[in-house]
Amino acid sequence: MISIITPVLNSSKFIQSNIESIKKLNIPYEHIIVDGGSTDGTVEIIKKYPEIILLNQSGNTGLYGALHQGILHSRGKYIGWVSADDIIMTNGYEKLYKCADSKNADFAYSHGLHHIIDEYCYKPFYARLFVRSLLKVGVFPFVQPSVIFSSSSYNKVGGFNYNKFRLIGDRDLFQRMSYDSELTFLFVPVFSSIFLKYNGSLLYRNLEQRKEEWKYCIKTKTNIFHKIIFHSSQIYRHILWILSNKQI
Repeated sequence: MISIITPVLNSSKFIQSNIESIKKLNIPYEHIIVDGGSTDGTVEIIKKYPEIILLNQSGNTGLYGALHQGILHSRGKYIGWVSADDIIMTNGYEKLYKCADSKNADFAYSHGLHHIIDEYCYKPFYARLFVRSLLKVGVFPFVQPSVIFSSSSYNKVGGFNYNKFRLIGDRDLFQRMSYDSELTFLFVPVFSSIFLKYNGSLLYRNLEQRKEEWKYCIKTKTNIFHKIIFHSSQIYRHILWILSNKQI
């Protein structure tokens, strides 16, 4: 089973589309929504879906504290984080889960779409290969909701550091996973989520804070080898997409 965690705070414009996209999944899952104190009708929308596990966030622990609370309450072998303004692409997400489960991968990732509201368009974001090496040098090589990871790997690396990070805690978590050589990473060449990008999002409203938090992420010196990996990954990911897309 996969536990899909959705943190919410005044997300009434988006949450119903999020829930309906997840409801279409034909895999064993539970949907856990952690509310941070919404006052705009978000909770009332969620309560229309009795199958959803609704939690009230405890304490002022921010986005990653809400996620951590949801994960502690979860029962799935795998964890997925799908924000209130993101949408699941049913077929791709099912394949992502099934491939990860069949191969017992600790971390599985895939392609995604950026829905850029201000430009009224969708743009594909192709996940890169050599993800472990790219994460180690600070490159985020996928869209976040197109990632799932095992609950055991989350616990092994210590989970989200929500006391230090409020904006890029996922980068910190995934970097720590990349440095654990015992964890297995799997690329599944499908599109599995739609990631909403707009100027009013939490990240874009706090770009200066993101710069400050970046100082706390793991750093390694970038050298020519890392640059070769970065550019080669783009070439290989297109080749793999062409050869493997219809086989999964």
